Amino acid sequence: MTSDQSLGLRVKRARKRRQLTQEQLAEKAEVSVDLVRKLEQEIRHTASMSSLTRIARALDVDVPQLLGQTSTIEPMVDEESVGILAIRDELTSLSYFPGLADEEVFNDEPPSVDGLRLALAHAESIRQHGSFAQLGVMLPGLMAEARAAVRELDGDDQVTAYGLLSEVIQIASTMLTALGKPDIGYIGLIRAQEAAERSGDELLQAMNVSALSWVFFKQGRLADAETAALRKAEQLRPDFLRDSAERLAVWGILMLRAGSAAVRNKQVERSEEHMSLARAAAARVGSDHNIYATPFGPTNAAIAAVNAAVESERFEYALELAKSVPANGWVSPTFRARHLLDLAIAHSELDQDEAATAQLLAAERIAPEWMRYHTLSRQTVHELAERARRKQTPLLRLADRLDIDL
Repeated sequence: MTSDQSLGLRVKRARKRRQLTQEQLAEKAEVSVDLVRKLEQEIRHTASMSSLTRIARALDVDVPQLLGQTSTIEPMVDEESVGILAIRDELTSLSYFPGLADEEVFNDEPPSVDGLRLALAHAESIRQHGSFAQLGVMLPGLMAEARAAVRELDGDDQVTAYGLLSEVIQIASTMLTALGKPDIGYIGLIRAQEAAERSGDELLQAMNVSALSWVFFKQGRLADAETAALRKAEQLRPDFLRDSAERLAVWGILMLRAGSAAVRNKQVERSEEHMSLARAAAARVGSDHNIYATPFGPTNAAIAAVNAAVESERFEYALELAKSVPANGWVSPTFRARHLLDLAIAHSELDQDEAATAQLLAAERIAPEWMRYHTLSRQTVHELAERARRKQTPLLRLADRLDIDL
């Protein structure tokens, strides 16, 4: 499957290699025959990620392979400028491999716990704004400093440093996954969980599992994504009357992860069960929280419901649900941009192209760099731009800013 093919041609060639008719592929993937035909005839240039994931699974290919890693839709990632290679080298350092670790020398004074906390807070803020290049510059050094801290400090400071190391590695792992390197992200999360266990922080360990669920989600391993989140949620077993807001929020985040995986796996009823429990936790928490740099509360629970409606292709219902998202609620810039993308997809599927364009432009204003690297954003812009012709000049300029060839 070469990368310069269109999505439709990649689907067609993979289908023929597996000796499937269009009808057989549609049945196996649980999508409509009409969608398969329109993709192969290039009447449609994309589909919902739920449908693409099922088509990829039916064809026994990875979703990135189906999309084409270097297509006009997939972002061209300058691995050096966003720090991928340096982060990879740090996550796969010889120091982690049994029997090969050497005595490491940290030339500066060991970083203090307070200094690491400040640097971590800065990194979390950058991540929430989707500024990958800026994050990539600081993460390798920050990981090295955190490793030096756990090596040089002792007592309670060392225990705290392990927790901070875990959080830094989790940020690096999720960043690499977002940039198309989920396998390295998985390795990083193993490192993060090892450090979290040594910190004794139960909620941090649960948040690493939440990140693991998302990595599985990005790989198209939807059953694993749901199972991982549910198992850790079961281990937490929160008491809605007595537990802290933070513990309830972490449990709610895991339930949202499980719900997202289930709905993309076309298990809508099961997804709604998970989402309903998450909404109950959000109502009990009462306000929007920022838990280990992850939003949770009434706003994020409402946004997740909109996303589930879009994933299950209930587009009018998604737009109706969007009216109940708290206008003044808090989520991070990237979460807000992702919500606007869901609204754009819903409007686009309902042939409301001007409204879709407005949502995409709003998302770009909030998180421009995130949008440049987010495949579904690029797919949506590409699909609309193909339909726009000359009347939608703002959209064509957006496609140009995202380096999408039409």
